[in-house]
Amino acid sequence: MGLAEHGWTEGRNVAIEARWAEGRMERVPSLAAELVASNPDVILTAANPVIAEVRKATRSIPIVMATGADPVGWGFVTSLARPGGNLTGLTGFYESTPIKMLELASALVPRGAHVAAILETNTIFSRERYRNQLTDNAQTLGLQMRIFDVSKREDVDRIFAVLAKDRPAALIVLPGPMIFALGRDLVNGAGSLSIPVIYPFEEMTEAGGLMSYAADLLDNYRRAARFVDRILRGANAGDLAIEQPTRLRLAINMRAAKAQGIRIPQSILQRADRVME
Repeated sequence: MGLAEHGWTEGRNVAIEARWAEGRMERVPSLAAELVASNPDVILTAANPVIAEVRKATRSIPIVMATGADPVGWGFVTSLARPGGNLTGLTGFYESTPIKMLELASALVPRGAHVAAILETNTIFSRERYRNQLTDNAQTLGLQMRIFDVSKREDVDRIFAVLAKDRPAALIVLPGPMIFALGRDLVNGAGSLSIPVIYPFEEMTEAGGLMSYAADLLDNYRRAARFVDRILRGANAGDLAIEQPTRLRLAINMRAAKAQGIRIPQSILQRADRVME
């Protein structure tokens, strides 16, 4: 249910930044400037690269993030409990997300197998500590890890060409705004490999992907709407504590599993929040 349906935006101007021009980061600064120039009462946005550009464009208009990541580490706020400034909202991940995805992959492949990961370089997961965590935990699980960086759509096409020639036993796709924008194309490309692929958004499983382990984005946006409501009623964004996801959801597409000849262990099926038959 949208903000207008709740009656929260009546007579007010709430701008929702949801435009991602096919993953092209170069357009974000101009889009952010255009958004701020419309002089909204509140801006609802998501993804750190976009949040950063909106913050550059305004330090006075309240900003509510629906899926930010490590806002303290990125310098967006002083603390989660007392953000200060004009930004509040929700984070969209747990720090353990990459490791949990790797553990799921390990249950689907033999020990010693090669596992690949696709990592969008303008996200928090591009940081060295996450790369090291993936590599170290892969060794602990008896897996060999190879990480591919992407920053534009052409990189995704190039990587799938490499993976088609040197096929890993499984693939992990880490979250990012471009990854989300290219969701269906990425699922189609990965599907041709016929290997277990773990995606970072449930929408990608709905589009035909095998499995996803992710925060419930719909729940995040519902909760973000409450922040917008409080701000429109007079609260200061900087006084509203930033919240984190309440849980992560494991979704499995059994149609994809059957089509690709992939057996999902019962232990994983029992953990699933959603199984698509």
